[in-house]
Amino acid sequence: MAEEKGTAVGRGTLTGESLEAEDVLAGAEEWSSTETWLVVGSFIAAVIALVIGLLVVPTSVLR
Repeated sequence: MAEEKGTAVGRGTLTGESLEAEDVLAGAEEWSSTETWLVVGSFIAAVIALVIGLLVVPTSVLR
């Protein structure tokens, strides 16, 4: 399989043969709990903003 990856280099395309998920994540650093809370907090803020927007916009259009 390593030989197949070597032949795909230089073609200019990204295929499953030339790049595996393990290759991409090989040098990745570990995910910290602070980053997890930032992502979760962002999703919570987005949901709150969406709910407020859905409540405010229809009432302002009707007036």
